[in-house]
Amino acid sequence: MSLRINGARLKEARLFNHLTMSALADQVGVSKQAISKYEHNKIEISPNVFQKLVQVLNFPLYFFTDIEKVSYQDDGTFYRSRLTTTQSEKQPSKTYKKAAAYLRDYFENYIDFPNLDTTIELDGSPEKAANKLRELWELDDQPISDIVDLMERHGLIIVNVDFNSSKIDARSGYIEIGERQYYIVLVNDEKQNFFRDQFTLAHELGHYAMHAKVYHPQEDLLGQDYRNIENEANQFASSFLMPKDSFTADLTKNGFINLDTFVDLKSRWNVSIAAMVHRAHDLELIDDREYIKLQKQISYRGWRTTEIMDNEKIMSEPKALNQAFELLEEHQVVHPKDLNDRLREMYGIVFPNKILSQILGIDLDQFRSGIVRLKASELKR
Repeated sequence: MSLRINGARLKEARLFNHLTMSALADQVGVSKQAISKYEHNKIEISPNVFQKLVQVLNFPLYFFTDIEKVSYQDDGTFYRSRLTTTQSEKQPSKTYKKAAAYLRDYFENYIDFPNLDTTIELDGSPEKAANKLRELWELDDQPISDIVDLMERHGLIIVNVDFNSSKIDARSGYIEIGERQYYIVLVNDEKQNFFRDQFTLAHELGHYAMHAKVYHPQEDLLGQDYRNIENEANQFASSFLMPKDSFTADLTKNGFINLDTFVDLKSRWNVSIAAMVHRAHDLELIDDREYIKLQKQISYRGWRTTEIMDNEKIMSEPKALNQAFELLEEHQVVHPKDLNDRLREMYGIVFPNKILSQILGIDLDQFRSGIVRLKASELKR
């Protein structure tokens, strides 16, 4: 007896686990060609080989046998990362994005979330775009104290996940489920610190405000185009977090600017000293000579990786999905052990409990760990 599995799902689980077709083939005892044929739905699979695939990839059995009941589209991902980041390191974000979007869509049936502006497309310079978004969100020109809360209150979905890579700080992009659109921001669970992470999230906010409706999907951007939009997102983040007039007034109120000036302002503006120095140079509040001098002082004090006061503030945890789930659990709408059953019933998809627990910010032990076995009637579709 054999069965036909969802080849696209097999490929997704393989890439999530950073495995090549050859590596997966070796672990389950088949040829690379067989894995390729499974992924392209060209041949059926024996129960023995299928069981090995499930064990090696550690995804729920029904992940491989079901198909989506609702239309789903990933509109591309923006990566805040080093240029040396490999495609293998980027792949798991697609699954995390998908799971976060399906959970949010499921919760939408019971809970009213803040509305996301899916039409936003701010053009002009990053400085103008940042000012415009502050205006649209009815913000004054003062420091942002909690950008996680700010973004969640405007409908963006923020999730802390384990990327298993130190080269990527965050990733973001649109997901469409049925007629609904969601903007997912994935943040590396191994955060640097509050001040740098504020900038990382503002960077992703820049992609949402300026690029997400223009570059579709972002994976097609390579080389200089990629560098350009990354630079624009950095400029947006700098402008959004440090508005020109109010930041300038604070920086110049004593009539002179030195490294201690930035140290004194760090806890007020909630960004790193390095980011403030760069912003001051962009605003021509310091010239090239002063900028270089400050950079040398930062290096001399060993502040390239860890600055003074970095441990004095803690970044807020995303709350929207966690609180939504806890509310539904409290009213006995759903329990962790039932969550995959609900997702399968409504969408035709399930996810590893480890992924769901990370996205929701709840203990993995709350999920059931029993083994699901296929019925004979389900071996053939």
